[in-house]
Amino acid sequence: MLPHLDAQLRDARNASEFPDIIEPTWERVATTIYREIAALDEPTIIRLRNTILIPPERYLEEMQAFQSWMAIAHSNSDNPAIVRAQVMTELYVAFVWLRDSMLHPINDALNSKTCTFSIVHRFLSTGVRRRQRNAIAHGRWSYQPDFNGLDCWDGRPPRHFTVTSADVGAWQLLSRGTAIAATLALTDGHPVIGSLT
Repeated sequence: MLPHLDAQLRDARNASEFPDIIEPTWERVATTIYREIAALDEPTIIRLRNTILIPPERYLEEMQAFQSWMAIAHSNSDNPAIVRAQVMTELYVAFVWLRDSMLHPINDALNSKTCTFSIVHRFLSTGVRRRQRNAIAHGRWSYQPDFNGLDCWDGRPPRHFTVTSADVGAWQLLSRGTAIAATLALTDGHPVIGSLT
């Protein structure tokens, strides 16, 4: 599972911006994140599982259901309504739900600015990704007319910015892949899902 996830996360480097991770680690981002979290002592793991609120096993169930939905959407990619629903779901899962409910508490538990998980978390929580998350969470986004990205607004007064489809795809892959590696570490590595596409 982790080697497959490692291979998929390498594609996150196709975005216009990506985390500043050293090259050897890019080859095994998911495995590295898994090991960082699995290395936490038992009291920290117990506190973390309580802080997350939703049991990690439930995340596995939800992410399995989400992957099934993604497979249905990809097999119906000629249906604009399904594609739009898939993108809306993907945006919320990757940039709001996982980030706020799981990735933040894990980052706090790791208490490190230099581990791979924290580098990815900081990247996903800053810059355009943070602005995009806020636009998604507050309903201030729409598709660009050519569907090649998102028009977003944040701040007061609202400031417009755009995000390309390529960046959205790479960043959501990084978010979901990081969450999967973390969840596997918190649930003793029970297999959960296949491809993130």
